[in-house]
Amino acid sequence: MNEDRGGLNSGTRRGGYACSRPTACTALLLLALAVLPACSSIALPREDPSGSGDDPASTKLIADYLKGSFKDHAAYEAFEISGARWVHSLKGWSWLTCVRFQDHGRARRYAVFISKGAVVDGRYAVESDACDAQTYAPFPVMMEGVKPVSPGAQGPLY
Repeated sequence: MNEDRGGLNSGTRRGGYACSRPTACTALLLLALAVLPACSSIALPREDPSGSGDDPASTKLIADYLKGSFKDHAAYEAFEISGARWVHSLKGWSWLTCVRFQDHGRARRYAVFISKGAVVDGRYAVESDACDAQTYAPFPVMMEGVKPVSPGAQGPLY
């Protein structure tokens, strides 16, 4: 009932094979060790960053995008912007910039992705964007006509 299958036989286990020859097992293990690392090197090609993500043009681009995306951006307070980071997102390689602001007393973070001089994606930041770990500076372009308040500051409690 047990027939030889090139070093593998059915043994006593159901649905699986047991290795009957140590040399066949060793050969299979070495083959797996040689092939599997090559699979991990198959990655998407990394595009070179085009330009800098921290230039004034990208800051204006982000401000225009946010003003067009938010319904009543003047109601939000204390806009701050992070430096740009070169990241890979669902839409490919792009610059990620985080914007932090107050929305009626709640701290919010928004992630904006820029590639080739255009905003390719924007969303409320998720954990993988790592916006919480960024360093922020005031975002004066968004604060025109908006009262400055430090993030996390609370009004008087009654």
